[in-house]
Amino acid sequence: MNILIVDDDEMVRYVLTEKLGECGFATVAAGDGCKALQLFGQQRFDAVLLDLKMPGMDGIETLRELLKRDPEVPVIMVTAHGDVATAVEAIKLGAYDFVEKPPQISRITLTLRRAMEKAALEREVRELGKSVQESSTLKRANDKLIELDRVKTAFLSSISHELRTPLTSIIGFADINRNKLAKAVPRIADPKAAREIEQAAENLNIMIGEARRLAELVDNVLELTAMEAGTAKWNWAPLRVQEVIADAVGQQASAFLRKGIELVTEIAQDLPPVRGDRERLCQVLKHLLANALKFTDHGRVSCSAVHTNDCVKIEVRDTGCGIPEALHRVIFDKFRQLGDTLTEKPKGVGLGLPICRLIVECHGGALSVGSEPGKGSVFSIRLACDRETGL
Repeated sequence: MNILIVDDDEMVRYVLTEKLGECGFATVAAGDGCKALQLFGQQRFDAVLLDLKMPGMDGIETLRELLKRDPEVPVIMVTAHGDVATAVEAIKLGAYDFVEKPPQISRITLTLRRAMEKAALEREVRELGKSVQESSTLKRANDKLIELDRVKTAFLSSISHELRTPLTSIIGFADINRNKLAKAVPRIADPKAAREIEQAAENLNIMIGEARRLAELVDNVLELTAMEAGTAKWNWAPLRVQEVIADAVGQQASAFLRKGIELVTEIAQDLPPVRGDRERLCQVLKHLLANALKFTDHGRVSCSAVHTNDCVKIEVRDTGCGIPEALHRVIFDKFRQLGDTLTEKPKGVGLGLPICRLIVECHGGALSVGSEPGKGSVFSIRLACDRETGL
C-alpha cells in the first residue's frame, strides 16, 4: 500500500510518514505539487494524501494534473478548518474524500483503506466486464461497493448532525449581537465609533448569511442520506396536484417578479388525485422553478399538469440557456452543478436535483429532462394516479 503524501508543512509530512508507516503503509512525501507530479511519474501509488492549500501549485490544480495521469487513483484532500466548500469542489473534480487538519491518523487510515478497497473493486468490476446476473464474482464486488457507499453515507450523516448544533448557535448568537449593535448605534455620539459599529453589524450580516447557507447544505446532506438509507420520514396522504403546484408557485412568485420573468400555470381540469407527501412534492416543484428562473434571463417559465396514461404529468418549462444532451443524465448525480458548465450563475454543491429525483422515485414516479442549448429546458415529473381515494 504505497501512499504519496503532498503537503508544504514539513511537520505534517513527518507525522503522516511516521504514523502511516507504523500502520503498515509505505509512504513517499512531497513538499509541493510539482514534486508530487514528478514522483507520480516515476512510480505507482495506491492513494494520495493531498494538502488543499499550498503555495504555487495548490491542491485543486495538483488534483487535476494527478487525475489526468491516473484517473483511477484515490485522492484524499487534507483541508484546514473552514475549507469544506473547497473540499466539496475537489470531490466534484474527482477526489475520493477529505479529512481535516490536524490529521487524525485513525480517520486517515480508515479513509485510505476504504478508498483503496473501493478502487480495487471498481477495477475488478471493469475487468470482469459481465453483468451482475452473469457473474457471482461481479455480484459480490457490486454488493461490497454498495456496502462501502452505505458506510460513507452513514459517515456523512453523522458529520452533518455534528455540524448542525454549532451552526444553530453561531446563527443565534450572531443575530442577537447584530440586534444589540443596531440598538447601540443611535446612542453613540462619536461618528467614527458609530461607523465602526455599523461595519461590525454588516460583518455580522455576512456571517449570518453564510452560516445559514452552510446550515441549508447540512440539512440537504442529512435529507439525502436519510432517503438513501431508507430512514426518511414521509407523510403519505391523497393529494390534489393542482394544490401542490399552487403552493410552490405562490412561494416562488416574488422571486420571478423581482427578475421580471413571467411565471404561468397551465393545469388541466380533470386531474385525478395522487398519493404522496405534500411538503416534499412542493419542495421538488419549488426547486425546479428556482432552477428555471436561475437559468432564464428573458421569456417565461411555465408549470403545467395533465392526466395521461393513468399518470399525472407535471412539467416545468423555461426559455433559458438549455442543457447539452451529454449532461442530461449527470445533472441528477450528487455534487454535479449546472452552474459549473452552463453559466457563471452562483454555484451550490449539486444536491438539489439528486434530492428531487429521490423524492419523485420514492413516490413511485420518474423525473426526467429534455433540453437543447439555446432552446430552454423542460423537467417532467410522472406520478401514478390514486384511484382508491375519494378526493
